[in-house]
Amino acid sequence: MLRKRTRLIAAPIAAVALTLTIAGYQASASGSSPSGGADRSGRVSEATGPCLADATTLIGDLDADGHPDKISNPGHTGTKMTIQWGAADGSFGEKHAVSALLGAKKGEVATAAVADFRNDGTLDMVVNIVEPADGDDASTARLAEYRPGPLARTDLSSADARHSDIGDQGEAQQLRIANYGDDPYPDLAILNNPGDGQLDRDVRLSTAGSGPGDYDYATQVKYGEFGSTAEPPAMPGDGWKHFYKPCS
Repeated sequence: MLRKRTRLIAAPIAAVALTLTIAGYQASASGSSPSGGADRSGRVSEATGPCLADATTLIGDLDADGHPDKISNPGHTGTKMTIQWGAADGSFGEKHAVSALLGAKKGEVATAAVADFRNDGTLDMVVNIVEPADGDDASTARLAEYRPGPLARTDLSSADARHSDIGDQGEAQQLRIANYGDDPYPDLAILNNPGDGQLDRDVRLSTAGSGPGDYDYATQVKYGEFGSTAEPPAMPGDGWKHFYKPCS
């Protein structure tokens, strides 16, 4: 079982050594193993981080139970993201819509982005829930948070969650992973509707120990883009590939 699980995980571009605790009976079943596997004490000394099963599917441990989970993000928009929780035998359970786990209500749109924003070996999540406005004026988010991992399976909550200002600037229609600083910290690109027919690409840069920051005018001018509903701004389509290698 351990060998099967190990094959599902490949080292990320910025390799991070994690220590994961596994059940003693699993270690006994596999016996001793080389570096990166489980020893007889039941510990994985050099378990590796997230990897890409394909362009829109990330394999990584969201809840820190030692078993990799499957995060699917069709179209990279963050609006149709699903999670399949991993089991001890390396398999994945049923699909759970992130919108349902977050408790989005009827008429609301839930958007999410997953990455190791702090590059500390733990997957994090940025979430935004908003009910789109009917007219020209944009709505503000009911919930907008940066949630450092690990995340709870039941509702994706985090013990260290904090408010994010992405929901204060308009309606966040998409959340995408980007690489603006050419560093190990994944950044955030937001397709934002501030109202009056405008549609912009807003940017939040991540830094060590803090995750995605707040709005910064100089950063917005350098990396953002202003557009409209008729001519929307370009959005990154391969953000995960900058930080994670394919699974092998």
